Order: sequence, then structure tokens, then C-alpha cells
Amino acid sequence: MALRKAMVSSKSNEWATPQDFFDELNVEFGFTLDPCSTDENCKCLKHYTLENDGLSKDWSNDIVFLNPPYGGQTADWVRKALEESKKGSLVVCLIVSSTDRSYWHEYIFPFAAQIRFVRGRLKFNQSPTTAPFASAVVIFTDKITYKNRICYYGKSVSMAKKTGEKQITKPINHPGGGCQ
Repeated sequence: MALRKAMVSSKSNEWATPQDFFDELNVEFGFTLDPCSTDENCKCLKHYTLENDGLSKDWSNDIVFLNPPYGGQTADWVRKALEESKKGSLVVCLIVSSTDRSYWHEYIFPFAAQIRFVRGRLKFNQSPTTAPFASAVVIFTDKITYKNRICYYGKSVSMAKKTGEKQITKPINHPGGGCQ
């Protein structure tokens, strides 16, 4: 009950992505669109706000970074990510890793090119503490075939910062496969 209350007690459902986490993903993917942001927290020059309604726009020619509002519309954003990937876009989603949610079973598990679980909890920009939930990076694309569909990051953000490492989002490489 306390976790549920913490997840829904924010004054906003917009959790700005930690810049260092985004930067590392951006090096890997080269994002061109942030479809659900504010003018203040957008991560790409091309972006849509609540007023622009990113769900109604075409993303098919973009490399998309998607950190959807953490409210009741996550399924709509994940479905849109899948649909746009089928039209040619590459979509990288940063979402809550609540694998019990129906959208994980309807859109992510059957169709994601890769699912990367984030070790530890992210500290989103406006929060003085880490998020009350774990996160995952979900990639929808027909352009890349990954050796492993499900993998994880070996270091948490806090561990990487303590040791001075720059690469937080480098997927783990282990004898069983890793994130390739």
C-alpha cells in the first residue's frame, strides 16, 4: 500500500529523465524525437508537449526517446511505440518495470526487440530521492536484431556515480549472453 501511495502521490505525472542516463542512451541511438515532454524537460530539439499531443503525431521517420507520463496512459504510449516501430521508427522507452501490467503482456513481451532492466532506482530530475519504482528500457524496432531480448544493466546509477564511471547504461556482458 505504501509503494502504491508513493507512486501516485506526485504532484505531477511527468518525471524528467536523468540527463546522464539519457545522454548515454542518446550516444547509442541518436534520438531525433521526444514525443511526450514539456518545453522545459524535453530531451530532443523535436518534441511534443501535452498541448501538441504526441500520441496523435507520426513518428515513423524518427528515432524516438519515450519517457511517458507515469499516470494511467502508459499503455497508450507503449501501444503507440509498437505501432510506430512497425511503420519504421526505432522507439526506446523508459518505463516503470511493473511487469504485472497488461501492456507488458500485450505489447512488450511479445513484440519488443529488447528489454533492459535497470539495476537500482533512478533519481529523476525533480526528486530529492530515488523513484519509488524500478525502471526498464524497452526497445521497439525492426531495424536491429538483438542476440538477447531480455538483459540488464550491471551497475546501478548510484554505484556508477560512487565509482566515477561514466557508462551507466552499458548493458551487462556475461557468459550467459549479456545485452547484445
